[in-house]
Amino acid sequence: MKRDYQTHVFTSTYTADVSGVCSALYELGGMSVLHDPSGCNSTYSTHDEPRWFDTDSLMYVSGIDEMTAVMGDDDVLIRDVAAAAADLHPRFITLCGASIPHIIAFDYRGVARLIERSCRIPVLPVATDGLKSYVSGVGLALKAWLERFADPSEYDPSRSGGKPSVNLVGVTPLDFSVNGNDLLLRRTMEEAGFKVNTCMAMGDSFENMQHAFAADLNVVVSSAGLIPAKYMKAVSAMPMVCGLPAGPRQTDVLTDAVRRSAEDKKDRVCWSQPDPSFEDRYKVPGGGILVIGEEYFARSLANAVNLLEEEDRCGLLAYALWPDIDEGLPEEELAAAMRSSRIVIADPLYKVILRAGDDVRFIGFPHEAYSGRIFRKEIPLFAGPSFDTKQLIRQG
Repeated sequence: MKRDYQTHVFTSTYTADVSGVCSALYELGGMSVLHDPSGCNSTYSTHDEPRWFDTDSLMYVSGIDEMTAVMGDDDVLIRDVAAAAADLHPRFITLCGASIPHIIAFDYRGVARLIERSCRIPVLPVATDGLKSYVSGVGLALKAWLERFADPSEYDPSRSGGKPSVNLVGVTPLDFSVNGNDLLLRRTMEEAGFKVNTCMAMGDSFENMQHAFAADLNVVVSSAGLIPAKYMKAVSAMPMVCGLPAGPRQTDVLTDAVRRSAEDKKDRVCWSQPDPSFEDRYKVPGGGILVIGEEYFARSLANAVNLLEEEDRCGLLAYALWPDIDEGLPEEELAAAMRSSRIVIADPLYKVILRAGDDVRFIGFPHEAYSGRIFRKEIPLFAGPSFDTKQLIRQG
């Protein structure tokens, strides 16, 4: 039975899909157009995008007004986008939008064709609605980009010898911030003996990402990368390894999985199978360690904790909980999971759920897509073997 998730009293919201689109394509030389009233661009640029003040990118909002929405006058948008493109000469244009275009049934694909016909620049329609999370937005944007600009015929499953080549898929500041986690990811893979073909899409170029299919496999480091990885598998049979190198032992798990998948072309995940499940979905068995966050982060970190010696994890098992960002998770069920735990690892904004009398040790682990820039300086370098999982558990 699908439950009704209408009101959250204590918890924050995750970054929306529109911001996910803009974040995924930020560094690739395109022009992103948000079709909505002007406040949406302000939300993205001032709260969701940490690169805004250091790196230029073409981000525009259509400024849709009431009469345009009511009358469905798309000519204004088409003319404005074509005029901006004539002045700025972007490599491509991305058209996305929030809730109002969704309500009035805006035709992204049709309008994108008209804009492209007018300005002779590739236009990517990404039909967001502002009601889903950045996970969906990043995935749809990268898939649309790959469909248009990457060549599946470059994938060669018979290729052998030399360093296996990997794509790091799903890398944006929304999950990895701007403190160097993306660089640590690259270095971790290179030091393990792999060649990093592309990093989608942080610290990479349009020209380099065009050869995404030249890799041997995809390493999907966040759930935001699953949509493009599934697309690449569907059109070329490129395998994927899902997981994050959080700490030395979890890094070994990931790099071993990558080596095996490069050889046998099978998909793998880098957390225990079957996953440690809740006895009752929202009650942590035995008062264990609860990791809350983006799915691949939470699963990988929980697995990293469980790989520690028993005394280093206080004799407790770790369990992952990733609030279904698009479907919602009732606060009372989230609270039940947190209060049944001995230790909770989550973004600091989750701490408000706990009450004064709860016997729970809370360890703050900020997530840019949840609390924005508030705790950015406290985000550690977690995406590699240098991350000290034992030290994390000792906090609090």
